Amino acid sequence: MKKLLTVTILAFALAVSMVPAVFAADTNYTTCMAAISEQRDIQDQAHRTAQLLRTQGHGDSSPYIVAAKSTWNEAQDAIAGYQKLAQYTDEDIRILATTVYYEAGNTTEELRQYVAQVVMNRVGDSRFPNTVKAVITQPGQYAQKYATVEATQSIKDKDAQNGTYTYLSCENAAKQAMMGLVDMPSNVLYQANFRQGSGTWKSVYFNSGWYASTSYFCYG
Repeated sequence: MKKLLTVTILAFALAVSMVPAVFAADTNYTTCMAAISEQRDIQDQAHRTAQLLRTQGHGDSSPYIVAAKSTWNEAQDAIAGYQKLAQYTDEDIRILATTVYYEAGNTTEELRQYVAQVVMNRVGDSRFPNTVKAVITQPGQYAQKYATVEATQSIKDKDAQNGTYTYLSCENAAKQAMMGLVDMPSNVLYQANFRQGSGTWKSVYFNSGWYASTSYFCYG
């Protein structure tokens, strides 16, 4: 028994040591792993519920089993999203959320998500740098200040003073894009108040009551 316990402890220590250093102390990675574990528990419960219903004579077309399957599939989609999000660090999320704020912070959820997705599309495109920070700080594109901690803190300070949650909204938009949940073609690589690239995918008009603008999301 003692030998088995020792082996178990060693195995656990080895598993921990194999976690990449960049992720080991990263809040986002830890949060995503916990969320994935929760979703797998939901899947297990849905599976056991369906199995119990079958023993009670319910067929796969039963609305109860269909509901259990739907729950399992929804959990699977969530797991896929969290697995994508786990690839990014707290710093990646901070920089993208800050960029979203300065580009579309006080507009709409749709515009915030679109701005975030353009950045992620660039990260995945060979014509641009392959990290969030490098895309944002690329000369002639966004702005160097978007990547600074000071810019992020300024947003949070304004939220604290005004009792608002604008940064949180921008962070949520950033995470949606990182999870692959924003409906936008991967070759939409430009976002501005004018047309560019090889054509417009979508234009979005926004009017806050004290200023109005049209954002163009264009193909690369």
